[in-house]
Amino acid sequence: MKGVLAAVLAAAGGCASGAAPPDEVALERFEAGNALVAAGRLAEAVPHYEFAVSNRDRFKEAYYRLAYCHEVLGDESRAVGTYEKVLRVDKVDERALRELGRLYTHRGLLEQAIGAYKVLGAGDPAARAELQRLEALKGKP
Repeated sequence: MKGVLAAVLAAAGGCASGAAPPDEVALERFEAGNALVAAGRLAEAVPHYEFAVSNRDRFKEAYYRLAYCHEVLGDESRAVGTYEKVLRVDKVDERALRELGRLYTHRGLLEQAIGAYKVLGAGDPAARAELQRLEALKGKP
């Protein structure tokens, strides 16, 4: 509750003395999300991770965990959108590209999956193998 109050005060311009800076509140909310995930309460963790990324837009670990929650809760579309946001922060983020390739493949979006694996490049043997497999599925050499 203390973290939520601090977030409200920070959003209001820090009207109270000693209000935590938004970065600190984002970290507190991220940790609260982690605790909820550990307790198996993924749906309750989502707003905490959303708060963290909305206040720290380059907080990749919060994006990863948010995408995980969406996927496990059955919302693959939101998981994909979350990983795509990571790529706006870091266009060559290996974890996001790998997860997008996997999710695109699962959804039957072979062109997008191939694109993700191509960005991972020749230096990643697993990505290279998956790229070859997907291109074979499409009937390409």
